[in-house]
Amino acid sequence: MAACVGSLLLGAAGCTAPSPSEPAPTSNPPTVAPVFASDEEALAAATEAYSNYLATYDALWADGDGAMDDYLALSTGNAHDGEVQSMTEWEAKGWRATGTTAFDSMALQSISRSDTGGWTLRTYLCVDASQGEVIDGTGASVAKPDRPLRLPLEVEFTTTSATSDQLLISESKVWSGKDFC
Repeated sequence: MAACVGSLLLGAAGCTAPSPSEPAPTSNPPTVAPVFASDEEALAAATEAYSNYLATYDALWADGDGAMDDYLALSTGNAHDGEVQSMTEWEAKGWRATGTTAFDSMALQSISRSDTGGWTLRTYLCVDASQGEVIDGTGASVAKPDRPLRLPLEVEFTTTSATSDQLLISESKVWSGKDFC
């Protein structure tokens, strides 16, 4: 019967009901309950995870004592790879960030199962870099004076497993639609 379900999903025909000699299934396959009881709980977890992410980022530059591992541990996948590349380039140029980074207006876009069996939360938020600066080794700003200080982002969070509520940033990109910040 499982082959028949697979064939139906692929669009094949010719499946028939089980013959009387085949045992009927006795139970449904187990399902995994969402790790968050509600959208509000998921949004609160994402808000906490992103707050920690930004606080760890700010502390990395303020302390400068190897907190990079703590910061990089908060991301996975493309977001992690991008952070490693960015950090490597900044260090090579002698740049560092100063000040603080904030965000507001986080809204939940969707919650779904990830390919790895965990959970994926997509959010929209406004990141605020108006209290931060990027400086070189002499302390001079290397940031463009006309850079946007508030950006609309689409941020994806992923859990490490179906039963974990630890959220890692797996994608962060500037929203390409109308600026909602």
